[in-house]
Parts: sequence; structure tokens; C-alpha cells
Amino acid sequence: MVETNLLVKTTATISSLLGGELEFYDDVWHLEKRREVKVQTSSELFVHWSLDLSVTYEMTSAYDKAINRAEVFLLPEELPVFINELIKHPLYFPSSYSQQMSTERGMFCLRITSHESPEHFAIRLSDSLRTLEENSMLFKGE
Repeated sequence: MVETNLLVKTTATISSLLGGELEFYDDVWHLEKRREVKVQTSSELFVHWSLDLSVTYEMTSAYDKAINRAEVFLLPEELPVFINELIKHPLYFPSSYSQQMSTERGMFCLRITSHESPEHFAIRLSDSLRTLEENSMLFKGE
């Protein structure tokens, strides 16, 4: 019963942090959503982007840790802001952390994997995404 209560609390916390509903299938919790980004390319032209965000976590037998994965699509001007926020975040990276980057459809796709508390993973990720929203004014073109 304690494990069930902890799982319910964990999923509610992650849903709240990332602003989406978690779904459970294939023994993994999934959250899929799109980030809407508006970029000013000139004084009269704005471009709207819809960028994918995918987060999964798979609870381990210890129930306080999970295998966490995120796939975040970023515009080129967002990448340094996002990475900087991840690096300077007060919650340090766990010893089992990796990230890979690729370019897809003219954007960067950052794939992050860690073995840690799913709450810590979600906090670090949501804070980095919030920093992008707060700094969206930086992404205006000349």
C-alpha cells in the first residue's frame, strides 16, 4: 500500500511539474506534449514553432529511483540557454546521467537519460524549460 501511495504521489508531482498527464503503458510512465514557441524574425514577422517534448520514467525495484528519459526539441538559439540551466541547476546530475544531441528537421534534439528520483529529474527538466519561456525575448531576430 505504501508503494502505491508513493507511486500516486510521484506521478501527480511529475504531472504538475511538467504540465501534462502521465499515461502508463508497456510498464513505463509516459508524458507527451508540445511546446509552443513564437520567434520574431523581423519587425513584422513572427514564426510559430510547435516543438515535441517526450518524457518517460520506469520505476526500479527501489521505488525511490527510476530510469528517466526525455527527448526535447530545441531551436538553435534555445540550446545554449537550456544546457546552461541544466548545468547550473542546484540539483546536481546523478552519477548515472547521459545526454546525446542530434539535429533533426533544422532543430536540435536533446536526449537525456538518468537513473535517479523521477521528481529530481522532472524538477531539473521543468526548471530548464521554464528558463526558456522566461528568456523567450532573447530569441528575437534583428
